[in-house]
Amino acid sequence: MTAAECGVQIIRQLHKVIKGKCPKLFEQMSALTDQRKRRDYQVAELITGVIAMFLFKETSRNSFNNDRCDRFKSNYFKIFRLRLPHMDTVDAFLRLLSPYELENLKAVLVSGLIEQKVLHKFRLLGKYYKVAIDGTGVTSYDENDAEQTRSHKTHKNGKVTYSHYVVEAKLVTSSGLAISLASEWVANEPDRSFNKQDCEQRAFERLAQKLKKYFPRLPICLLADGLYPNKTFLKICKSNDWEFVVVLKDECLKNLQEDIKDVESKSRHSIKTSDKRNKGKTHIERNYEWITEPLQHGTYTVHWLCCTETITGKDKDGTDTTPVTTRFVYLTSMEVGKNNIRDIALAGRNRWKIENEGFNTQKNGGYDLEHKYSRSTFACFKNYYQCLQIAHMINQLAAHTQNIVDMLDANKKLTIKHLWKDLISVLKIAIIEEKDMALTNRSQVRLAG
Repeated sequence: MTAAECGVQIIRQLHKVIKGKCPKLFEQMSALTDQRKRRDYQVAELITGVIAMFLFKETSRNSFNNDRCDRFKSNYFKIFRLRLPHMDTVDAFLRLLSPYELENLKAVLVSGLIEQKVLHKFRLLGKYYKVAIDGTGVTSYDENDAEQTRSHKTHKNGKVTYSHYVVEAKLVTSSGLAISLASEWVANEPDRSFNKQDCEQRAFERLAQKLKKYFPRLPICLLADGLYPNKTFLKICKSNDWEFVVVLKDECLKNLQEDIKDVESKSRHSIKTSDKRNKGKTHIERNYEWITEPLQHGTYTVHWLCCTETITGKDKDGTDTTPVTTRFVYLTSMEVGKNNIRDIALAGRNRWKIENEGFNTQKNGGYDLEHKYSRSTFACFKNYYQCLQIAHMINQLAAHTQNIVDMLDANKKLTIKHLWKDLISVLKIAIIEEKDMALTNRSQVRLAG
């Protein structure tokens, strides 16, 4: 397959995802509030422009503007049926738009995927959508903003740095998807009545309210790291009818750890599994342990499970390498037994998807999450962030379609990074044919995995 053919295939898959899985996207964009006095472009054209910047992984407004030649604009129109505005025009509009409108648009798009059962097969125990919770730093500054909202940190040398930090709820799957459901910023509001800075745990409380508002009936299992097994987290999960699988660190919850030691000798069970990968060169052995007796953490009931994984490989000469053993311990709201422990433990492991396929990909995979797309206001920067999340969702769905997965399997040297380079080359140099963008009623978006 030539580079041009690869580029066209990616463009076609993006087009199919947008038209097939987000059919009312442009209609919903047009409903956004428009406070402009001059309206040379439609709202849908402006929002599509910034989403396209992230779809094509242009990394900055200036880079996208530099590619905005006549051929590029012509091909762009064939994909979206919209004109491509200058990014300064887009920025002027985003300064006036409330970030809550774009976040609501994102939630509506995800709700559409859920209603279409696109993510149906990735549910835990055939029922629960796995939602990972975590926070990450986005941008760093030498000074605070005009609203004094940025978190600050004083270093040993006395220097103070300021940053924007966000807590995310992402729907994750074992196949590698990490789709943003809701976002909450760690920000020091000017009218706050306390002296301490805002923090991730307080931001999670607000995030949980958003998650329940956007997805009130969605069966959710929260996946969280060792920061979260506290009574506030358990109270939120119980009040919202959410299940959870949360990491339990050895140094946390000493009283509960003692209770675990007291009962584990009486009601501890285990099963072992083995697996071979890399054409038999890598051997993975897992020992699953659980306690049948439920534990009490305050007034809340939790269950304990553990997975000990040992990986043994082979050197080039065929000799076994030194085994590497890792232990994963979790607390969960679900009753654990031999029939579901592997699924629950795997769900706990899937929490890493929010860090790898989520934050790391957005920072280092072409989206440049840490770039300061707007320095005007915090609200404007939030709008760029939400557009990035929408674009990342669309790109993930396109990259996980069966056609693209088969293409990558057929050519082991081909990567997602190369495919997106081919995409930009096609947009700038080639002429996209109308037939390449034509979709029939039989066109489907089939996800691999």
